[in-house]
Amino acid sequence: MRYEDYDSFGGTTNGKLATRYEFTQNVAARASVSTGFRAPTPGQMNSLSVSQGLDTVTLQVFTNGRLSPLNPIAVSKGARPLEPETSSNTSAGLVWRTDIGLSGTVDVYQIDVENRLGQSASISLTKAEKDALVAQGYPAAASFTSVNWYTNDYDTRTKGVDIVTTYTRPVWNGRLSLTLAYNHNETEITGGTLNANPTTKRIFEEGLPQDNAAFTGTFRKGAFEYQVRTRYYGAWTDSTGNTTGDIFQRFGAMSFVDASVLWDIDSRLSLKVSAENIFNQYPEKAIFQASRGIEYSRNAPYDTYGGQVYVRLNAKF
Repeated sequence: MRYEDYDSFGGTTNGKLATRYEFTQNVAARASVSTGFRAPTPGQMNSLSVSQGLDTVTLQVFTNGRLSPLNPIAVSKGARPLEPETSSNTSAGLVWRTDIGLSGTVDVYQIDVENRLGQSASISLTKAEKDALVAQGYPAAASFTSVNWYTNDYDTRTKGVDIVTTYTRPVWNGRLSLTLAYNHNETEITGGTLNANPTTKRIFEEGLPQDNAAFTGTFRKGAFEYQVRTRYYGAWTDSTGNTTGDIFQRFGAMSFVDASVLWDIDSRLSLKVSAENIFNQYPEKAIFQASRGIEYSRNAPYDTYGGQVYVRLNAKF
Protein backbone atom coordinates (compact mmCIF):
# COMPACT_ATOMS: atom_id res chain seq x y z
CA MET A 1 0.00 0.00 0.00
CA ARG A 2 1.15 3.55 -0.69
CA TYR A 3 -0.32 6.90 0.28
CA GLU A 4 0.57 10.20 -1.42
CA ASP A 5 -0.69 13.74 -0.94
CA TYR A 6 -0.73 16.42 -3.64
CA ASP A 7 -1.36 20.13 -3.20
CA SER A 8 -3.38 20.27 -6.42
CA PHE A 9 -5.98 17.56 -5.67
CA GLY A 10 -5.37 15.92 -2.27
CA GLY A 11 -4.40 12.42 -1.15
CA THR A 12 -4.51 9.02 -2.84
CA THR A 13 -3.96 5.46 -1.59
CA ASN A 14 -2.99 2.61 -3.92
CA GLY A 15 -1.79 -0.95 -3.57
CA LYS A 16 -0.85 -4.20 -5.31
CA LEU A 17 -1.34 -7.89 -4.52
CA ALA A 18 0.50 -10.55 -6.53
CA THR A 19 0.74 -14.33 -6.28
CA ARG A 20 2.58 -17.16 -8.04
CA TYR A 21 1.99 -20.92 -7.88
CA GLU A 22 4.25 -23.64 -9.31
CA PHE A 23 2.40 -26.69 -10.61
CA THR A 24 5.70 -28.34 -11.50
CA GLN A 25 9.31 -27.20 -11.75
CA ASN A 26 8.62 -26.15 -15.35
CA VAL A 27 5.08 -24.73 -15.16
CA ALA A 28 3.78 -21.90 -12.97
CA ALA A 29 0.74 -19.63 -12.80
CA ARG A 30 0.81 -16.00 -11.76
CA ALA A 31 -1.77 -13.31 -11.09
CA SER A 32 -1.96 -9.79 -9.73
CA VAL A 33 -4.43 -7.03 -8.90
CA SER A 34 -3.48 -3.41 -8.33
CA THR A 35 -4.75 0.14 -8.30
CA GLY A 36 -3.04 3.30 -9.49
CA PHE A 37 -3.44 6.92 -10.44
CA ARG A 38 -2.01 9.52 -12.77
CA ALA A 39 -1.91 13.14 -11.70
CA PRO A 40 -2.47 15.93 -14.23
CA THR A 41 0.83 17.41 -15.37
CA PRO A 42 1.63 21.12 -15.00
CA GLY A 43 1.50 21.37 -18.78
CA GLN A 44 -1.99 19.89 -18.96
CA MET A 45 -3.21 22.24 -16.26
CA ASN A 46 -1.51 25.46 -17.32
CA SER A 47 -0.04 25.46 -20.82
CA LEU A 48 -1.26 27.25 -23.93
CA SER A 49 -0.72 26.02 -27.48
CA VAL A 50 -1.83 27.71 -30.69
CA SER A 51 -1.81 25.99 -34.08
CA GLN A 52 -2.92 26.94 -37.55
CA GLY A 53 -3.98 24.77 -40.44
CA LEU A 54 -5.45 24.88 -43.90
CA ASP A 55 -9.00 23.61 -44.22
CA THR A 56 -8.85 20.95 -46.94
CA VAL A 57 -12.37 21.84 -48.11
CA THR A 58 -12.56 25.66 -47.90
CA LEU A 59 -8.76 26.19 -48.21
CA GLN A 60 -9.07 28.88 -45.53
CA VAL A 61 -6.60 29.19 -42.66
CA PHE A 62 -8.04 28.33 -39.25
CA THR A 63 -6.55 28.93 -35.79
CA ASN A 64 -7.05 26.46 -32.96
CA GLY A 65 -6.11 27.18 -29.36
CA ARG A 66 -5.40 24.42 -26.85
CA LEU A 67 -6.02 26.32 -23.62
CA SER A 68 -5.59 25.70 -19.92
CA PRO A 69 -8.86 24.38 -18.45
CA LEU A 70 -8.64 27.37 -16.09
CA ASN A 71 -8.46 29.85 -18.97
CA PRO A 72 -11.59 32.10 -18.95
CA ILE A 73 -12.18 31.40 -22.64
CA ALA A 74 -12.18 27.64 -21.99
CA VAL A 75 -14.30 28.07 -18.86
CA SER A 76 -16.88 29.95 -20.91
CA LYS A 77 -17.21 26.84 -23.11
CA GLY A 78 -17.52 24.38 -20.20
CA ALA A 79 -13.97 23.58 -19.01
CA ARG A 80 -13.49 22.38 -15.40
CA PRO A 81 -10.43 21.99 -13.10
CA LEU A 82 -8.55 18.71 -13.67
CA GLU A 83 -8.64 15.68 -11.35
CA PRO A 84 -6.32 12.65 -11.34
CA GLU A 85 -7.00 9.53 -13.37
CA THR A 86 -7.58 6.37 -11.32
CA SER A 87 -7.08 2.80 -12.48
CA SER A 88 -7.56 -0.82 -11.49
CA ASN A 89 -5.46 -3.56 -13.08
CA THR A 90 -6.00 -7.33 -13.16
CA SER A 91 -3.76 -9.89 -14.87
CA ALA A 92 -3.25 -13.65 -14.91
CA GLY A 93 -0.96 -15.91 -16.84
CA LEU A 94 1.17 -19.01 -17.23
CA VAL A 95 4.95 -19.37 -17.38
CA TRP A 96 6.50 -22.54 -18.78
CA ARG A 97 9.78 -24.01 -19.95
CA THR A 98 11.05 -27.31 -21.30
CA ASP A 99 14.30 -29.25 -21.29
CA ILE A 100 14.78 -28.74 -25.04
CA GLY A 101 15.22 -24.95 -24.85
CA LEU A 102 11.61 -23.97 -25.51
CA SER A 103 9.94 -21.58 -23.04
CA GLY A 104 7.18 -19.03 -22.99
CA THR A 105 4.62 -16.91 -21.19
CA VAL A 106 0.94 -16.22 -21.75
CA ASP A 107 -0.73 -13.35 -19.89
CA VAL A 108 -4.22 -11.87 -20.10
CA TYR A 109 -5.02 -8.50 -18.57
CA GLN A 110 -7.72 -5.93 -18.02
CA ILE A 111 -7.14 -2.28 -17.14
CA ASP A 112 -10.01 0.02 -16.17
CA VAL A 113 -9.28 3.75 -16.06
CA GLU A 114 -11.71 6.36 -14.75
CA ASN A 115 -11.59 10.15 -15.22
CA ARG A 116 -9.16 9.66 -18.06
CA LEU A 117 -7.33 12.79 -19.19
CA GLY A 118 -7.56 13.81 -22.80
CA GLN A 119 -8.17 16.76 -25.04
CA SER A 120 -11.73 17.90 -25.48
CA ALA A 121 -13.26 18.23 -28.90
CA SER A 122 -12.43 21.46 -30.71
CA ILE A 123 -15.32 23.85 -30.15
CA SER A 124 -15.89 26.69 -32.60
CA LEU A 125 -16.27 30.24 -31.33
CA THR A 126 -19.00 32.33 -32.94
CA LYS A 127 -18.44 36.00 -33.65
CA ALA A 128 -20.92 36.88 -30.91
CA GLU A 129 -19.00 34.77 -28.38
CA LYS A 130 -15.69 36.34 -29.41
CA ASP A 131 -17.12 39.85 -29.10
CA ALA A 132 -18.54 39.06 -25.65
CA LEU A 133 -15.22 37.66 -24.39
CA VAL A 134 -13.27 40.64 -25.77
CA ALA A 135 -15.72 42.98 -24.04
CA GLN A 136 -15.08 41.11 -20.77
CA GLY A 137 -11.34 41.79 -21.04
CA TYR A 138 -10.05 38.71 -22.95
CA PRO A 139 -8.81 40.09 -26.31
CA ALA A 140 -7.10 36.77 -27.23
CA ALA A 141 -10.53 35.30 -27.96
CA ALA A 142 -10.73 37.32 -31.18
CA SER A 143 -7.90 35.32 -32.79
CA PHE A 144 -9.32 31.80 -32.31
CA THR A 145 -11.46 29.89 -34.78
CA SER A 146 -11.89 27.09 -32.25
CA VAL A 147 -10.55 26.05 -28.84
CA ASN A 148 -10.04 22.87 -26.81
CA TRP A 149 -8.46 21.89 -23.49
CA TYR A 150 -7.46 18.93 -21.35
CA THR A 151 -10.33 17.42 -19.41
CA ASN A 152 -11.32 14.39 -17.29
CA ASP A 153 -13.70 13.31 -19.96
CA TYR A 154 -14.15 9.55 -20.12
CA ASP A 155 -13.60 6.05 -18.71
CA THR A 156 -11.95 3.19 -20.58
CA ARG A 157 -11.46 -0.55 -20.41
CA THR A 158 -8.45 -2.19 -22.05
CA LYS A 159 -8.33 -5.96 -22.48
CA GLY A 160 -5.56 -7.93 -24.07
CA VAL A 161 -3.26 -10.92 -24.24
CA ASP A 162 0.54 -11.10 -24.42
CA ILE A 163 2.21 -14.26 -25.76
CA VAL A 164 5.98 -14.71 -25.85
CA THR A 165 7.70 -17.91 -26.98
CA THR A 166 11.46 -18.42 -27.05
CA TYR A 167 13.52 -21.30 -28.42
CA THR A 168 17.24 -21.43 -27.65
CA ARG A 169 19.75 -24.12 -28.52
CA PRO A 170 23.41 -24.60 -29.49
CA VAL A 171 24.00 -24.99 -33.21
CA TRP A 172 27.04 -24.75 -35.51
CA ASN A 173 29.35 -24.16 -32.56
CA GLY A 174 27.27 -21.11 -31.64
CA ARG A 175 23.94 -20.33 -29.99
CA LEU A 176 20.67 -19.76 -31.80
CA SER A 177 17.74 -17.92 -30.19
CA LEU A 178 14.30 -17.54 -31.79
CA THR A 179 11.65 -15.35 -30.15
CA LEU A 180 8.05 -14.76 -31.20
CA ALA A 181 6.10 -12.05 -29.35
CA TYR A 182 2.44 -11.26 -30.02
CA ASN A 183 0.02 -8.80 -28.45
CA HIS A 184 -3.71 -8.34 -29.02
CA ASN A 185 -5.10 -5.25 -27.36
CA GLU A 186 -8.61 -3.76 -27.38
CA THR A 187 -9.65 -0.49 -25.76
CA GLU A 188 -13.21 0.75 -25.52
CA ILE A 189 -14.86 3.82 -24.04
CA THR A 190 -17.05 2.66 -21.14
CA GLY A 191 -18.35 5.97 -19.84
CA GLY A 192 -18.09 9.75 -19.86
CA THR A 193 -18.98 12.39 -22.39
CA LEU A 194 -16.52 11.04 -24.97
CA ASN A 195 -19.25 8.61 -26.06
CA ALA A 196 -21.06 11.65 -27.44
CA ASN A 197 -18.01 12.65 -29.53
CA PRO A 198 -17.80 10.07 -32.34
CA THR A 199 -14.60 11.50 -33.81
CA THR A 200 -12.48 11.33 -30.67
CA LYS A 201 -14.10 8.04 -29.62
CA ARG A 202 -13.23 6.38 -32.92
CA ILE A 203 -9.66 7.67 -32.95
CA PHE A 204 -9.12 6.52 -29.37
CA GLU A 205 -10.48 3.04 -30.02
CA GLU A 206 -8.99 2.56 -33.50
CA GLY A 207 -6.00 4.93 -33.56
CA LEU A 208 -3.50 2.18 -32.71
CA PRO A 209 -3.19 -1.36 -34.13
CA GLN A 210 -5.01 -4.01 -32.12
CA ASP A 211 -2.50 -6.65 -33.24
CA ASN A 212 1.27 -6.36 -33.02
CA ALA A 213 3.89 -9.06 -33.43
CA ALA A 214 7.64 -9.43 -33.70
CA PHE A 215 9.78 -12.41 -34.67
CA THR A 216 13.47 -12.19 -33.84
CA GLY A 217 16.22 -14.63 -34.75
CA THR A 218 19.65 -14.18 -33.13
CA PHE A 219 22.75 -16.29 -33.75
CA ARG A 220 25.82 -15.78 -31.58
CA LYS A 221 29.19 -17.32 -32.42
CA GLY A 222 32.43 -16.12 -30.91
CA ALA A 223 32.80 -12.36 -31.22
CA PHE A 224 29.95 -12.02 -33.74
CA GLU A 225 26.19 -11.78 -33.31
CA TYR A 226 23.79 -11.85 -36.26
CA GLN A 227 20.16 -10.81 -35.92
CA VAL A 228 17.11 -10.68 -38.18
CA ARG A 229 13.80 -9.25 -36.99
CA THR A 230 10.34 -8.98 -38.54
CA ARG A 231 7.88 -6.43 -37.13
CA TYR A 232 4.15 -6.56 -37.79
CA TYR A 233 1.62 -3.79 -37.11
CA GLY A 234 -2.11 -4.29 -37.66
CA ALA A 235 -4.54 -1.86 -39.27
CA TRP A 236 -5.32 1.50 -37.63
CA THR A 237 -7.33 4.68 -38.23
CA ASP A 238 -6.34 8.34 -38.44
CA SER A 239 -8.33 11.51 -39.05
CA THR A 240 -7.76 14.93 -40.51
CA GLY A 241 -9.38 17.80 -38.67
CA ASN A 242 -11.15 20.63 -40.49
CA THR A 243 -13.43 23.41 -39.41
CA THR A 244 -16.07 21.72 -41.57
CA GLY A 245 -15.66 18.27 -40.01
CA ASP A 246 -13.29 15.33 -39.71
CA ILE A 247 -12.16 13.00 -42.48
CA PHE A 248 -11.14 9.45 -41.54
CA GLN A 249 -8.60 7.23 -43.26
CA ARG A 250 -8.03 3.54 -42.51
CA PHE A 251 -4.43 2.35 -42.90
CA GLY A 252 -3.72 -1.31 -43.61
CA ALA A 253 -1.36 -3.67 -41.82
CA MET A 254 2.40 -3.23 -42.33
CA SER A 255 5.42 -5.51 -41.91
CA PHE A 256 9.08 -4.49 -41.73
CA VAL A 257 12.29 -6.53 -41.75
CA ASP A 258 15.45 -5.43 -39.91
CA ALA A 259 18.91 -7.00 -39.80
CA SER A 260 22.14 -6.34 -37.92
CA VAL A 261 25.65 -7.66 -37.32
CA LEU A 262 27.49 -7.01 -34.04
CA TRP A 263 31.25 -7.48 -33.66
CA ASP A 264 32.77 -7.45 -30.16
CA ILE A 265 36.22 -6.13 -30.95
CA ASP A 266 37.29 -6.64 -27.34
CA SER A 267 35.70 -6.57 -23.88
CA ARG A 268 35.17 -2.79 -24.06
CA LEU A 269 34.67 -2.02 -27.73
CA SER A 270 32.02 -3.26 -30.18
CA LEU A 271 30.87 -2.31 -33.67
CA LYS A 272 27.31 -2.77 -34.93
CA VAL A 273 26.05 -2.42 -38.50
CA SER A 274 22.25 -2.32 -38.76
CA ALA A 275 19.67 -1.98 -41.48
CA GLU A 276 16.09 -1.14 -40.54
CA ASN A 277 13.23 -1.69 -42.97
CA ILE A 278 15.61 -3.33 -45.43
CA PHE A 279 12.92 -3.71 -48.10
CA ASN A 280 12.23 0.04 -47.98
CA GLN A 281 8.51 -0.28 -47.20
CA TYR A 282 6.34 2.83 -46.97
CA PRO A 283 2.80 3.05 -45.57
CA GLU A 284 -0.16 4.38 -47.50
CA LYS A 285 -0.04 8.11 -48.07
CA ALA A 286 -2.19 10.38 -45.91
CA ILE A 287 -4.33 11.50 -48.84
CA PHE A 288 -6.28 14.16 -46.92
CA GLN A 289 -3.21 15.94 -45.54
CA ALA A 290 -1.35 16.71 -48.78
CA SER A 291 -2.48 20.35 -48.68
CA ARG A 292 -0.55 20.73 -45.43
CA GLY A 293 2.67 19.42 -46.91
CA ILE A 294 2.38 16.07 -45.12
CA GLU A 295 2.88 12.97 -47.24
CA TYR A 296 2.52 10.35 -44.49
CA SER A 297 0.50 10.54 -41.29
CA ARG A 298 2.39 12.01 -38.34
CA ASN A 299 0.38 9.68 -36.06
CA ALA A 300 1.66 6.45 -37.62
CA PRO A 301 2.74 3.85 -35.01
CA TYR A 302 5.90 3.16 -37.03
CA ASP A 303 8.58 5.14 -38.86
CA THR A 304 7.54 6.55 -42.22
CA TYR A 305 10.92 7.42 -43.78
CA GLY A 306 11.68 4.10 -45.48
CA GLY A 307 14.83 2.03 -45.09
CA GLN A 308 17.88 3.23 -43.23
CA VAL A 309 21.36 1.90 -42.52
CA TYR A 310 23.60 2.97 -39.67
CA VAL A 311 26.88 2.05 -37.98
CA ARG A 312 27.26 2.29 -34.21
CA LEU A 313 30.48 2.11 -32.18
CA ASN A 314 29.98 1.25 -28.51
CA ALA A 315 32.70 1.80 -25.93
CA LYS A 316 32.78 0.95 -22.22
CA PHE A 317 35.11 2.78 -19.87
